Amino acid sequence: MRKIAVVMESWVRYFTYAWPSGMLQKIREENADINLYIFNCSANWSSNPEYNLGEYNIYNLPDFNDYDGIVLDLNNTEDDSIREEVVERARKSKVPTISINNCYDGLYYVGIDNYSAMREMIAHLYEVHDCRTFWFVMGPENNYENKCRSDVLIDYAKDKGISSDDYQICYGDYDFNSGVLSFLELYAEHGKLPDAIICANDNIAVGVLSEAEKKGYSAPEDFLITGFDDLDKSRYYTPRVSTTSYIREDAGYKSIEMFMELWEGNTIPQMNYTNSHPIFWESCGCESDINIDLRAHLKGSMLWNIDREYFDGNVLALDYNLARCGNLESMVECIPEGVPAFKCDGLYLVVDPLLEDINDSGMANIPMAELEDFESRFCVKGYPDEMTLLYSYENGVSDISNENRKKVHGLFPMFDTEEKGANFLFLPLHMGDKSVGYFVIRNAIYLMEQQFLFDIMNALIKGIEQMYKKAKLAKMNHELTMLYHHDAMTMLYNRFGYTNYAYKFFYKIHAAKKSVAVIYYDLDRLKYLNDNYGHEMGDMAIKTVAHLIRKYASDDVMGFRLGGDEFLVLDHFESEELLKERIQKIEDELKKISKTDNYPIELSVSVGYVITDSESDEELDSYVNQADDVMYKAKVAKKMQRRD
Repeated sequence: MRKIAVVMESWVRYFTYAWPSGMLQKIREENADINLYIFNCSANWSSNPEYNLGEYNIYNLPDFNDYDGIVLDLNNTEDDSIREEVVERARKSKVPTISINNCYDGLYYVGIDNYSAMREMIAHLYEVHDCRTFWFVMGPENNYENKCRSDVLIDYAKDKGISSDDYQICYGDYDFNSGVLSFLELYAEHGKLPDAIICANDNIAVGVLSEAEKKGYSAPEDFLITGFDDLDKSRYYTPRVSTTSYIREDAGYKSIEMFMELWEGNTIPQMNYTNSHPIFWESCGCESDINIDLRAHLKGSMLWNIDREYFDGNVLALDYNLARCGNLESMVECIPEGVPAFKCDGLYLVVDPLLEDINDSGMANIPMAELEDFESRFCVKGYPDEMTLLYSYENGVSDISNENRKKVHGLFPMFDTEEKGANFLFLPLHMGDKSVGYFVIRNAIYLMEQQFLFDIMNALIKGIEQMYKKAKLAKMNHELTMLYHHDAMTMLYNRFGYTNYAYKFFYKIHAAKKSVAVIYYDLDRLKYLNDNYGHEMGDMAIKTVAHLIRKYASDDVMGFRLGGDEFLVLDHFESEELLKERIQKIEDELKKISKTDNYPIELSVSVGYVITDSESDEELDSYVNQADDVMYKAKVAKKMQRRD
């Protein structure tokens, strides 16, 4: 089975379905053993550079060496460095590569001849309608198609001796608003209209017409205007806009023809043009013999709106449910509800294994100090060698079970198939510039054609970001609570922790008719250590005692640091023998540590303990005072021994 990688970027939020549609048409006609692997992003709609990087990372997912052909549609990619990097990777792979509507050294070109098509348009205005002054309202200056269309206008003006004072060129974007802004800018500068306004596409032309009408001007009475691309806007606007028409699917169709020739070992031209032709309508004072079926157009719009309403309902429900999720498991459970609206043959959610550590308990296994390091481990460029298939939908069945999660290494053989003419659409999942995985849709014809992809991905990306923010906030709140109730140096409970938790522990044990061992420790000679060897040495000793208290206690022991050198332990009382054994182990290990860690004195603790009576009404504070008294007497006795 031949594999073709198609790397493309949506225009704003709109997927360019024409390219894969034309490819699939040719594949079906030939019954060819070819499958498409489409890697698409939607970066240029956002002004957030981090978001855009997260989108563009999908281009790093395919290893071009795994494919028999590569198709690039990078015309909407505004970041030159991204575009150049993808092109260079394609060149280095030595895999036959075709670029749609953009010309790169060493790659094959397929698309219309923009230069000749635009020349035909300006020649019509100049020679047929005697236009001598022009505004050229163009798209992005560094866009290849736009550059071809702009260059011919300037070249034609020179050829015909049109003075540079008689034409103005204004660069913008390809959208409606660009036409509005360009008209306002040029009109403010010149105060009058030219004979003709030539626009880089139909969106711009309709924007110009709309703004001109607000000032009382109309075409063709006050000026002539042309567009390009033959979009619905040109056909159904009033006046209908003169434009250049071509079948976009032809570029995809011809791409497959070119690959089949190349695979046979045949030589093909570097530049490969599809057909185009001008349509001259009312906006330049002409009449076309093309019949427009307005009822069919309205019917199509009505049916699309019905589909859109149904789909929007599903996406809104998905968006709402995802916003409530606190972990991946709950997110995955939300997805199957929306699957019927996707009308596809398969769905796959592949994630970075790190994402599985994020949960609504606040990423409990990640220390706060390491949180930034954890975030940095997500890829900004490329994907981990091993990923997790978190969710799959195949043959009408959703699989969300944890036990069936698979490890994914690369794309194949996971996304291989013997089905002819299959297509896999790969879409990026990310949190800003941090890639967390990708979403795969198998045979996504409906979603691509109906322009519903952006809404799905927006819901998923928002859901992941919200899940992470909730987990991070929970983690921060947990850490703040810990700091409030815990001693920062030893992470034992502090006096606030004693107030909030000690009594609950005490009453819970007594309610079970059991006793509590109340043990009071005091680190001996801490003041001597601090005064003679510095507080750093004293702090080390305090941490050592705290560590041993935790080490030699039952699992749910409660330990408190109540003062500089004073520690309280509340533990389940099992037997006095076991209690004394634990205390002795602490004392013995302190002696060993004193030698191995080169302490200037032998570390020791004074200890006092009492055992509570579950049948008594005596309060915890009373028992603590008793243990403190016992400890104090032991401490005094030690001091007396040292004096002797």
